[in-house]
Amino acid sequence: MSDHKDITERHVPELKPSLQHISQKLMAARHAATGLPGFPGKLPETLTDAYTVQHISREIWPDRVAGWKVAGMPTHFVESLGVTRLAGPIFSNSIVRARQDSVAEIPIFDGGSCAIEPEFIIELGNSRADDRMYIGAEIAGSPIPAINNLGPIAVICDFGNNNGMLLGPEIEDWQSKTPDTLVVEAHIDGEMIATRALEDLRKGPLEAVDFLLDHAKKHGISMPAGTFVSSGAITGVHEANIGTQAHLNFGCYGSLDMVLVRTTVI
Repeated sequence: MSDHKDITERHVPELKPSLQHISQKLMAARHAATGLPGFPGKLPETLTDAYTVQHISREIWPDRVAGWKVAGMPTHFVESLGVTRLAGPIFSNSIVRARQDSVAEIPIFDGGSCAIEPEFIIELGNSRADDRMYIGAEIAGSPIPAINNLGPIAVICDFGNNNGMLLGPEIEDWQSKTPDTLVVEAHIDGEMIATRALEDLRKGPLEAVDFLLDHAKKHGISMPAGTFVSSGAITGVHEANIGTQAHLNFGCYGSLDMVLVRTTVI
């Protein structure tokens, strides 16, 4: 596999007024940390327009991109859209680093939607051999209620439905580990709601990185060393609300504890 490329921002999408309107409404809601009654305007028809909305928003959001989420495309959209995954930015101030023996407080919108997703996090190195892996979680969130029900176009428009990331302990020497069964469990408010046995912890994350680097090349996005990649839900997308407590168990690689709290106005 090839080394990472530092790709300069050279892709400037067409700024249609309707797409700018969508971006402005989404960003206003995120700044106010509150929900919307629904998607703000007519849903774009193409992936190109959806990523254009994301691009507009990314350029005006007052924080730097520190990572990217990669998520699977719902099966019934794969054929019509021609891709198996989607991507969205993760911003620096939304990354929470887990501390040993403590419960991480994760801010979410008052209104809108939220879900907790146990994931493996890749930190890109100067080459694929230098990549690092951590246990973690994506905090999927949007001011749009039930955004996933609207489909991947809506998700892409609003930062890929991302509202943060919890970064846990590093998995040492992950690329050289012999494939072995790992059971990941998600506990919400004291109840185990999902579990999954993985035969190889590397397969999904490696495929997610491959997709993201190709996506970055096509869209002219810089992907330097140090960029985090939240590589996709392991046990599923677990809806949550303010006050929800979660315990995510990654077996021998550790566990994460969090509580969701009301975010403040940005």
